[in-house]
Amino acid sequence: MIKVVDNYFPFNNDTEQYYFKYKKPIKREKEIIGEKLNITLKDYQDKKYPNNIFFSFFKDKDKKALKNGDDELIISVKKDGELYSAQTGNYIGKFKWNGLDIDIASRFDTKFLERMLNFANDVYLDDVSVSGDRVANELDISKYIIFYMFIQNLEKAFLLGLPKAYKSIKHHDMKLKGKIDINSFIKEDIPFKGKISSVSREQKEIQEIIDVLYKAVSIIEKTEFSTKNIAHIKIHLKQHKSNKFVSKVTINKAIKSKALQNPIFAPYKKVLQYAQYIIDGSNLKQDENGKEQTYGFLVNVAELFEIYITKLLQKEFSEWSVSSPQIELYNNNFYARKIIPDIVMEQDNQVLVFDTKYKKMTFKNRYQNGGDLDRNDFFQINTYMSYYHSQGCKVLAGGLLYPMEVKYDEQECFSDNWFGNSDVKFVVDGIELSELTDSSAIVDFEKMFLNRVRELMV
Repeated sequence: MIKVVDNYFPFNNDTEQYYFKYKKPIKREKEIIGEKLNITLKDYQDKKYPNNIFFSFFKDKDKKALKNGDDELIISVKKDGELYSAQTGNYIGKFKWNGLDIDIASRFDTKFLERMLNFANDVYLDDVSVSGDRVANELDISKYIIFYMFIQNLEKAFLLGLPKAYKSIKHHDMKLKGKIDINSFIKEDIPFKGKISSVSREQKEIQEIIDVLYKAVSIIEKTEFSTKNIAHIKIHLKQHKSNKFVSKVTINKAIKSKALQNPIFAPYKKVLQYAQYIIDGSNLKQDENGKEQTYGFLVNVAELFEIYITKLLQKEFSEWSVSSPQIELYNNNFYARKIIPDIVMEQDNQVLVFDTKYKKMTFKNRYQNGGDLDRNDFFQINTYMSYYHSQGCKVLAGGLLYPMEVKYDEQECFSDNWFGNSDVKFVVDGIELSELTDSSAIVDFEKMFLNRVRELMV
């Protein structure tokens, strides 16, 4: 097994070049790796691996494509003498590659991952955790994310009840319900025996949706992952489930239910998507050659970090427009291009422009193994700032935002001018994660970051 963390880049002076957890690579693993193993997102999504799932948090297709190109690195492993060194990108999850188990976890404490997942689900309470620390550490990262998102989204969606649709309900009673069912009345009630055949239209919960949701909850319960947050939902599902096997047909019927077109029940689309991941991942059997089918699940944690920072700013600065606009350049030329800044804050003619980067940030300069700030990232954010400056906007500040692995240092991170323009500030900033002890510490670091952003607006 290769067990590593995201954004891991070994250098010649690293003492941790060898990053196989549990054991040294056995002969079979060495054969798979060879001199070098390189897996990109395109490789991961190859048709040879139909059960490999990549889940994106972005709704916008252009943005999803921009952040997840075919050549984006998932993991690269190379032989270095008798040792093996690993390099990883922004993806976390677990999958199997030609028989080799690969597990990429977040390099930060699970509390920070939970905080980002909460914001992705529009949960802004200071201390909300679906599962305990022990479960978070023992459960593989793929299942942890899927279970967490499923439970949290189900809990929110259920506030308005389960999806319902009108169904024709037949009755044979002493009282008329709805309208007379003529055919049944003629066949069964003549001569009249005191009961009337009738039919009414009533709203009923959709059986396929109940069965799929209950199946997913049952699978989670077999692990150590807590379902206490949805205990009341679980009871309701158990009372109304059928005893039918939950097949792919059942899942498709649930996902394609017309009831989900109702805006009230639209949140269940996401819930059912997670339920499908959970059920599919537990139903895999052996293929025709007798080999166990593999199931992979990856997420781009850089997407999650961008959504988290965006919503953090939207929540704090409600008087500002905070968005990620798509800007078309050179529309009439063959070299037309679209630029998409991660975060643009606008109020009247004032603008702040930021790009989020879920990369290692310890304030190493360019002479220390190339430095922590990528050259392309630097020129990209300056391009965005220059665009808004050329449009006559009053650019107050711009910069790059990271999950910082050391304490924020204003002397290192803050510039009171941009290309000599003292009216514009340039910063490297973000959320400090150097002394992360509990969820309250994250909130404190968020407040410190937001205060620094507020100072840029003066």
